[in-house]
Amino acid sequence: MPYYWSQIETLENLQYVAGLVDGFNQDRFLAAIMGKPLGKGKIVHMRNELNEITDKLEEEYLVLEEFGKTFNDKFATRNNQYFSSAMTLLRKMHSGTSKMVEIYRQFAPQNKAARRAAHAENQTMDLFSHSTMGGQDYTLPMFNDMDAYTPEVGELFDAMKRFMEHLSKSLKLCKGILEEEEQIRKDPDACLERYHFFKDEHRGMIKALLEAISLDSTIFLAENNPAIKMRKEAKDEKQFAERGFHNLTESATVVLASKEMIEEAKRGEFTAPEVWLFDAHERSHIRRVREIIRKFDTYLPEDYTRKTLPAKYIACLLRWCKPREDKAFVKYFKETYEESGGKLSVPKNPAVNQQKNELTKSDADYVKLVEKWEKIA
Repeated sequence: MPYYWSQIETLENLQYVAGLVDGFNQDRFLAAIMGKPLGKGKIVHMRNELNEITDKLEEEYLVLEEFGKTFNDKFATRNNQYFSSAMTLLRKMHSGTSKMVEIYRQFAPQNKAARRAAHAENQTMDLFSHSTMGGQDYTLPMFNDMDAYTPEVGELFDAMKRFMEHLSKSLKLCKGILEEEEQIRKDPDACLERYHFFKDEHRGMIKALLEAISLDSTIFLAENNPAIKMRKEAKDEKQFAERGFHNLTESATVVLASKEMIEEAKRGEFTAPEVWLFDAHERSHIRRVREIIRKFDTYLPEDYTRKTLPAKYIACLLRWCKPREDKAFVKYFKETYEESGGKLSVPKNPAVNQQKNELTKSDADYVKLVEKWEKIA
């Protein structure tokens, strides 16, 4: 077991450590240096290393800042199955946090009696509060004027001060992002909004799953998916969203969303493709579109003799019914038309799209067809 505990895994820990970093000052620095005298070579090495790390920390801050702009807009993230949100953020500034731990450890007392007691009680001691550079009480140095020390000590202080200032800036950014996350988690409506946005954002992936699997698939078992398990245990969708925000991976949540769409289709009269294509519309709209396709031959001109349906007529329906995706709609049209006994061939997607691109609302065929379709109950 480590003698000192040095993990930052929660917002509370982060707030505590950020306060210690802000508390760094010249007196604490000199007390630490005097408490553990370092040779000139070691001091120069630490100074150079700190300057190098601080430069990296500046770069990591920019990455963290960009990451933080969208982090709390997302319902699920890739790493939440393995890392808390605090760790997800801190990994973005690894150079700074690892160097901070190294500094605190170097100036933490190595008391053998305390070490033996900690081991005997199966405990670890808090590194941050026991380090002179952190929260440990210290005796004011006899000489607190930097001019009383060698130039190398002054240069090390300048490097340490610059490092701590940049680290403080990064920790405050992390703290702000995590505080925002905590506020969102307390607002079930905000969590639910993010879950609904997640489902909408991943429609393409969900559609592919719906085409490849059935509700009987083992991937939908609660014991195989933490999102499905969490949804099953929640009293409603809002409670699930509150619990699941930033606690589930994207892949697990996609499977849950797929399961919900299949169940919705099974509960009513609609197929999974219909739910996917028209979920933004009223149910009556879906029924009307399906009815139109099943009787599509009746909308053709009386003198129509070709063996293939006119792409323009399908384009008119496509423009009028406003599905989520044109290509998927043409496939749905073909399947529904053929299942209802349609005898003519269905034109391919490129032909329908070409007609749609040329179509206007004032087109005579479009106006005539829409007038008929809108009369359907």
